[in-house]
Amino acid sequence: MLFGSASAKNTVLAGDYAGCRVFRMSATCAYISGTMKKMDDVRLSPEEVASYELLTEDMIRSGNSLLLTGSLDPGCLTSLRLNATPQKQAKGIYTLALKFNDGKRALIEVDEKIYTTIVRRMSAQ
Repeated sequence: MLFGSASAKNTVLAGDYAGCRVFRMSATCAYISGTMKKMDDVRLSPEEVASYELLTEDMIRSGNSLLLTGSLDPGCLTSLRLNATPQKQAKGIYTLALKFNDGKRALIEVDEKIYTTIVRRMSAQ
């Protein structure tokens, strides 16, 4: 990445794990660190995640995201739309909505390595 270019926060932006960091341990292992909330780490795998969705600016604007419906306040959606632009994705910054098997939800911003790891792990069912 070029000096001065934007980089992903690799954090949970909103939801049940808001404020926690997202890490990648290997090409097939990504997780939400539970340190901030004094809880166990949450693996981003089919065993923990029921569904996930890559959010785009159009999805947020139109309200077509099933995972976002009813989970975020309208003010949050405006700032979220700014994060889910094609320009950010071109820089390797992705915004994902996650729904966990236990009903919890999280909105995360991750870099390309973590995004690729999540997609690879979720599709290897």
